[in-house]
Amino acid sequence: MKEIVLAVSGSIAAYKACEVVRTITKQGFPVRVIMTENATKFVGKITFEALTGKSVRINEFDTGMAHIDLKNIASVFAVVPASANTIGKMANGIADDLLTSTYLACTCPIIIAPSMNPGMYLHKAVQRNLDTLRTDGVHIVSPDKGVVVCGDEGYGKLATVETITETIIQFHKTSL
Repeated sequence: MKEIVLAVSGSIAAYKACEVVRTITKQGFPVRVIMTENATKFVGKITFEALTGKSVRINEFDTGMAHIDLKNIASVFAVVPASANTIGKMANGIADDLLTSTYLACTCPIIIAPSMNPGMYLHKAVQRNLDTLRTDGVHIVSPDKGVVVCGDEGYGKLATVETITETIIQFHKTSL
């Protein structure tokens, strides 16, 4: 059975990924969560394990070829939140963790929901990386405008949980 593979990267908005996972699972859709090491600094993996009833993978070398196993079960691969670091790696084909290795292996629809400081989001390098990902066929759930944790205001705030979950579920349904 195909599952939604949700990857969490290191951002203060990682706590909102919990709500995304909870919303999707409450609607009866299967979710498998992977995390970057940096993401675990914001939210513990046990939280996602409790929400999904499944183990969370962080290290691609814990068991077999995790990125291939994940690619084989994924109906959609979603990165929520997608940090500037992760976006840069994805856009440039850098596969140095489970998230980026899985991204490169996946042939299913890819969705990212960027979240970062507005200055970072508007930086030419980040915008260039987002353009590259769009060209590569990645669907981007644009961030909202608002005040972020550091007090800065502008685009960079993670899109709403509703917008993200609706997008993921839509892609999941169409890829089955």
